[in-house]
Amino acid sequence: MANRRKRYIILIFLIILIALSACTSTKFDLYAGKSLNIAVIGEPPQVREEEVNFIKISFDDLNKVDLEDYDAVFVMRENLNQAAESQYADIYSNSPIPFFFISTTSHIPFTTNDTEYGETWGWSPGNNYAVGVLKSNEDDKLKGWGFGLYNDNKTDEHIEEVYSKIFMTIEELDS
Repeated sequence: MANRRKRYIILIFLIILIALSACTSTKFDLYAGKSLNIAVIGEPPQVREEEVNFIKISFDDLNKVDLEDYDAVFVMRENLNQAAESQYADIYSNSPIPFFFISTTSHIPFTTNDTEYGETWGWSPGNNYAVGVLKSNEDDKLKGWGFGLYNDNKTDEHIEEVYSKIFMTIEELDS
């Protein structure tokens, strides 16, 4: 009887141990490349990387500043409606640096003149959390990226991981 009880206790201990190990947080890779200067339309995001510098710009600046002074441009969620206005589509589609639209599922409302941005383009589980576009030097076509959240969970840690992936993508483009 004591032997059976001992097995039962060991089995419960193993189940608890497995459950606890499954609940530990996932370790995500940080961007550790060269220093990046990223223009941001909206409030700069909170990120873990110290190698990334954010410089706030406005939509008016898109025609005034030399975008090549930056490694990329981020358009934050609070500015997506204005970003989808048709006068900006050519800027995004012909830019020498990538544009990333945060908290949206597609670049379509930003790179075409006849598609409106609305709630259907916003992030929801099962979709990209951020998208990026850049005109290819090789064939003049628009190249796009999509970045999803880990397990479709919108947590600070998973959002920071998306930014790390975006930074890695930006560095690869400079190589």
